[in-house]
Amino acid sequence: MPQQTSLSGRDVHKIVTLAQRCARDDGIEPFNEQTTLGLSRPASSDRMHFVVPQDEVVIAYAQVETSGEDASAELAVDPDHRRRGVGRALLRELTASLESEITHLRVWAHGDLPAATALATSEGFERARVLFKLGRSLEGFGWPSAWPAGAPGEWPRGAEAAVDLPEGVSLRAFRPGEDDEEWLRVNAAAFADHPEQGRWTAADLRDRRGEPWFDPEGLIVAEDAEGMLGFHWTKVEDGAGEIYVLGVDPRAQGTGLGKTLTLAGLAHLAARGLRQVDLYVDESNARAVELYRSQGFGVVRSDVQWAKPL
Repeated sequence: MPQQTSLSGRDVHKIVTLAQRCARDDGIEPFNEQTTLGLSRPASSDRMHFVVPQDEVVIAYAQVETSGEDASAELAVDPDHRRRGVGRALLRELTASLESEITHLRVWAHGDLPAATALATSEGFERARVLFKLGRSLEGFGWPSAWPAGAPGEWPRGAEAAVDLPEGVSLRAFRPGEDDEEWLRVNAAAFADHPEQGRWTAADLRDRRGEPWFDPEGLIVAEDAEGMLGFHWTKVEDGAGEIYVLGVDPRAQGTGLGKTLTLAGLAHLAARGLRQVDLYVDESNARAVELYRSQGFGVVRSDVQWAKPL
C-alpha cells in the first residue's frame, strides 16, 4: 500500500469522504482533530500517511505521527470493505514500517467499538488510556448572581453565589499574536504530564487560530500583574458548543480559578445561544473529571488508546 509523507488535494478529498462514510455507519468520527489537520499539512519526517486505494476511491487510511521513539496512529476502513482483513493488513503494515526506529506504538479507537477492541487485542495491543467525552445541557443551569467586574453584560445571571476573583486578577478575551507566547507557556505548564496537549507548538496554535470556528472572544484569559494565570478556550462548530481546552498555571492551581474559568466559558457559550456543551477529558485526570461532574456533566462516550511495544 502506498506510504507518503504528504497527500495530494485529490487524496485528501477521498480520505474525507471515507471519514464521512465511517461516521455515518459508526455514529462517530474516525479521526480526531490532530489527524484531520494533518491531512493538509506540508510533508514532515514526523508524519506518515498510509493510503489503501481501490479503483477511484480510498477504502482505508492511516496516519502516524512520531515523537522520538514513540508513535501514535489512527486508522479507518470503509464500511463496505470491513471484515475482509483490510484493517488488519493496514495495521500490520504501519507497525512494520516503524519497528526499526520506534519502541512504542499507540493507536486511537474512537467510540470503544467492539470491532476495534477485537482487532487491537488480537494484534497484541493493550488498553492503555481512556478519553471521556462528557456533555450536559445548559437548560436550567445554575448561573451565579453576579460576575466579576469587566465580564460581558450578556453573560447569564441566576440565583447562585456571585463569582469573585482574587485581588488583582481579571478576565479578558485572548489577543491573537500578542498572547501567543504566554498562552503556550501556560498551556505547557498546565499540561506538563499530558502526552499531546502539553507538546503544542506555535505552529499548532496558529493552525487552530486559522480554523473557521476560531473566535478570540471565546478564548477567555485570566491574568494578574505577573502574567497569564489560566484560560478557557471554547469552541462552537456545527451548532455545538465545546470546552475545547481549560488550563490553569501551576501557580494558580488550588485557588478555585479552574471552576471560575469553567463557569465563564459556559456563560460565553450560553450567551451565544448554545444549549448543549461537550468536552473531552482523560479518565485518569480524576481532579478534572470531578470538577466537570460537579458541574452536571455526564459521560457521552469513551475513546480508547491501545498501546504496544515494538
